[in-house]
Amino acid sequence: MKISNVRVVKVAVPFDKFGKWEPVTMWYNTRFASLHSVVFVDTDEGVTGVGCARATSEDLILNTFRPKILGKDPFDVEEIGRLTMRTEGAAGRRPDAAAAIDNALWDIIGKVCNKPVYKLLGGKVHDKVRVGFWECMRTPDEQAADCKKAVELGWKSFKIKIGVDPKTDVESVKKVREAVGDDIELGFDINGGYTVPTAISAIKKMERYDPACIEQPVAEWDIKGLAEVKQHVDVPIKCHSFYVNDPTSVVRLIELDAADMLNINPDFVGPLLLCKKVAAVAEAGGIICSGQSSAAELGPALAGWLHLITSTSAFTGTNETSNHLLEKSEDVIKKPFKVVDSCLTAPEGPGMGVEIDEEKLQKWKKAYDDKIYAHKPGLPRADPYYAGMNLYHELRF
Repeated sequence: MKISNVRVVKVAVPFDKFGKWEPVTMWYNTRFASLHSVVFVDTDEGVTGVGCARATSEDLILNTFRPKILGKDPFDVEEIGRLTMRTEGAAGRRPDAAAAIDNALWDIIGKVCNKPVYKLLGGKVHDKVRVGFWECMRTPDEQAADCKKAVELGWKSFKIKIGVDPKTDVESVKKVREAVGDDIELGFDINGGYTVPTAISAIKKMERYDPACIEQPVAEWDIKGLAEVKQHVDVPIKCHSFYVNDPTSVVRLIELDAADMLNINPDFVGPLLLCKKVAAVAEAGGIICSGQSSAAELGPALAGWLHLITSTSAFTGTNETSNHLLEKSEDVIKKPFKVVDSCLTAPEGPGMGVEIDEEKLQKWKKAYDDKIYAHKPGLPRADPYYAGMNLYHELRF
């Protein structure tokens, strides 16, 4: 069996919340839809695998990756992962593109073996994947209202975006806790918005509201600063995998005692086996791993994420999901994922276990081509609280 072609279809799948069309607001942009490249890898034996990358990865996938992997055996995932991650412009910058190819390869392998991918990655460790509701950056009152409604719908944990300014952020933590009660798990993501002294001061004010964790209080590249924050606060500190995205960088995180938790996202790390290596190093260093969501993964990418977590013992923390933002649009797959009792489960069908709905694919392709869901500027962030995030913005988007 050989890889015979690689194809890309760019889509814009609009966001909703609680059944109403609604954008995702962040400091760096306002997103009206999930803009992604649905990636198809064909073989000469008629088996096709599917993955997803960011829409901006199309050129890299078609013009750089495709010539390198045509004619390769799709079972050679390590070698193909090496080719894609070491390609200039991919490693550290476009691991999402490498992950999309990798997911498609595992989809092919699973279909050929007639097994779900998690069985090929080590078997089932977690019967269910515990997930938290992904809440975007809004006013404290709006966030409190959203989280209260989500709890009424059965959600038990949350990942909530903050990072506008310390006063507003502390108010968000306070109001959300008051809205949902003491038994709900609340994690807050500052998205690298603070300097070290500001982070320590603000987090100390948040401690009385019992947050489960604070994610990335300082800039992604500032691991020493993250360590300093961790040493001075009594809330678990979570690092996400934008810069800590390979085994070596995790070793540094451990050596500096810079985090209690690590959020792992194939978008930022790359192929599934590399994600497992990153998780294994973190586990050896006593760091709790969890799966990170980036609003919002489409079905093929979410499936790969679920197979990874299901088969990996290091994922003991609460993961996060933003697939509820696609409930009204129904994704691009025939059977969209549904959260039940704050949990998702890996599909049991062959390969990734998802099937593309051609009608939805073409509908959301047209939406992308018509540019009706393009990103727009985000919410303002007070200048004193920026911490190198312009670089983060340029690399990611």
